[in-house]
Amino acid sequence: LNSLRFSISWTRIFPNGDINNKNDKGVQYYHNVIKAIKAHNMKPVVTIYHFDHPQALEDKFQGWMSDQMIQSFADFADFLFSEYGKEVEYWLTLNEPNMHCTTVYNGGLAPNIPKDQQTAQNVYKCIHHEILAHAAAYRLYDKKYRKDQGGRVGMGALTFFARPNSTKWDDILAAERANLFEMGLILHPLVFGDYPDVVKETLTRAGKQDYLPTFTDAQKKDIAGASDFFGVNAYFGMTVADPNKGGESNAPGIAGGKGPRKDNNVTIVAIGDNKEPQYAGSTDVFGMINAWILRDMALWVKARFGPGVALFISENGLGSFTEKSKDDWESRAVYHSAYLRELMRAVNEDGVNYIGYSAWAFLDDFEWSSGYTRHFGLVHVDYEHGTLDRTPKRSHHFFKRMMKDRSVPLVLPSRSADTSSATGPAIAMPSALAVVLAAAISLLSHDSS
Repeated sequence: LNSLRFSISWTRIFPNGDINNKNDKGVQYYHNVIKAIKAHNMKPVVTIYHFDHPQALEDKFQGWMSDQMIQSFADFADFLFSEYGKEVEYWLTLNEPNMHCTTVYNGGLAPNIPKDQQTAQNVYKCIHHEILAHAAAYRLYDKKYRKDQGGRVGMGALTFFARPNSTKWDDILAAERANLFEMGLILHPLVFGDYPDVVKETLTRAGKQDYLPTFTDAQKKDIAGASDFFGVNAYFGMTVADPNKGGESNAPGIAGGKGPRKDNNVTIVAIGDNKEPQYAGSTDVFGMINAWILRDMALWVKARFGPGVALFISENGLGSFTEKSKDDWESRAVYHSAYLRELMRAVNEDGVNYIGYSAWAFLDDFEWSSGYTRHFGLVHVDYEHGTLDRTPKRSHHFFKRMMKDRSVPLVLPSRSADTSSATGPAIAMPSALAVVLAAAISLLSHDSS
């Protein structure tokens, strides 16, 4: 493997959020991490912000609810560029603001937002401020560091990529809305300088035009083109249809919540290829194989934002609550083979500008509300007995062969494998509707986006 993506904890560097009060041991720790990565001939891919910031900033001005957070983040990024920039080529400023803000302001993540502040308006405000924070860090890098360091600075977004339920035009437009309300909410401003017109018009028709903040003319100029690449976190997709009436989306479970996913005016027909009720609110969707999304999503980005847009899959992986064995060949090896083959089809057949891929995750890790119970790692960590021993799972042979041969091995599930659970993932095959969606998008001008 030739890269390792990791994030830097803001509080570990500036415990109180004060740039004049840094923690020297924390600073040195990340020097050690970067040194170890490079000693193994790997490139560090650094995420500056992955959902955590000093409590002091929350106490002082309510974190991402305040535009003061933009400068605080830029100051933090400035320090990191200065301290580590000569050793880091790839920077992701903020990890999936669309997921982060939706989860925080629906009460699903720290800092435990009061009920009366868990509103759709605050979801949009949080996303707005994170976009501006990214742009501030990007322009700062341009001005102070790019000439000497030559790095690349991008921003991450989550996709539950949507495909239409049929070739009917209304269903195609529903899929377009779903995608513009999801990753389009991040990419569109950073390519064209503003939110998609479709998002604005859909909110206005629903009487929610005041939900989405506006960019000033100066901000529009600043954010347009403010990304060297886009990190995309991609796990599973959805099939959507036009609801044939106004109103809110029926977005379930992890794909739901107040904000963009409720406001996109679509009906979710399936999560992945599964229409069964148990998937509606399930978080076990990370055990499904929807490999088609890495090609469908890339074709959509190419058609919507242009062929020059560089994509980096910053997260993709299989998470299982039921994994009891280190033999994950029928699950994780099958999973990554399917996704990476679709990614390479997008590169080789469609000319998509994919520049990188990072599996989530290297180690079994702490998965937010799931704690240590959901296993994503390529390497098993013994949390159960407290030894923390690390053991490569069987799927690591897939990655070793791939990196040695520089091609994706074909791994298919055996006939005896259980294909209905996370130990033997349900496989959603690529959709011919991808071509329909991409072709339809080409008919839509950016003016109507």
